[in-house]
Amino acid sequence: MRLLSTFILTLTLSILNAQETGLKDFPNLGISFTIPEGWVGQVSDAGYVMGSYTEPGILMAMSHETKDLNQLKTEAAAGMADQQGTQLVLEGDVADFGSDGIAANYVGSIAWQPAKAFAVSIINPHGYGATLIYMTTSEMFKEEAIALVKKTAQTFSFKKVATPAPVAHHTGDPNLDWQGKFQNARLTYMNSYYSSGGSYGGYSTGGGYSDKEIIDLCGQGYFKYFSSSSMSMDTGGAFGSSNSSDKGAGTWRIANSSQGKVLELNFHNGQSKQYVLSSEEGKTFLNGTRYYCTYGTITDDGPDCF
Repeated sequence: MRLLSTFILTLTLSILNAQETGLKDFPNLGISFTIPEGWVGQVSDAGYVMGSYTEPGILMAMSHETKDLNQLKTEAAAGMADQQGTQLVLEGDVADFGSDGIAANYVGSIAWQPAKAFAVSIINPHGYGATLIYMTTSEMFKEEAIALVKKTAQTFSFKKVATPAPVAHHTGDPNLDWQGKFQNARLTYMNSYYSSGGSYGGYSTGGGYSDKEIIDLCGQGYFKYFSSSSMSMDTGGAFGSSNSSDKGAGTWRIANSSQGKVLELNFHNGQSKQYVLSSEEGKTFLNGTRYYCTYGTITDDGPDCF
């Protein structure tokens, strides 16, 4: 498969080691879709990524939270960019896709190589919506890819999902209230080009990352950490990895500070991070920034703790 972009080639080679086909269901998101025939997929740091043994490029499924069609069009028109050579701008106009979605063509670069992309994004009034984007180098982009994206996007199905209840510790100690909420929980912050955030199989965005942070807080007292600025690993270590005899990237605890309760992360490499905790209408905020708190298995957008 001759792809000029190292980023796309690396993702594709990784995908082709996977064997997932057919219906994919993400119950914690209330989203399901069907992988197109002849393609295989897997969860990756960038979203749910699919590749073909015979066709160039990649398909990537991601979630978003935008519920207003005009806002979705505005976000799509903004294009995609990062510091790793991705600069995709809208080509033509944002078109309607059914009554609750949009479709758009993009042109520019990926990993500093000429590239083209086509995306469809659909609104879900009850929860997470979905974006499906196909991208490859300019010379290998085929018009048939547009039909593939549209056909696959038509398989998206949405359902309303009840928020899982956190583990409760009724001790009267505010520290333990946060401690209970964060037991075996995933905290996710995302800043994307299509939406203010979301996750798909634990990794997502509405159109491409400018920044992302994932903190898996495990009940055994350790955490796993991933921070992405242009898809680069943070100094805390690779997300999901283990450190010899110590699990994860370090240990976590709820502590007191002059600003209130804080989540304290102590990395094995000696670094530490503190986040001031607050909540509003059931939403979780770290240092005043919204983070999504999810539970379950890693496949269902939960933490990598089991």
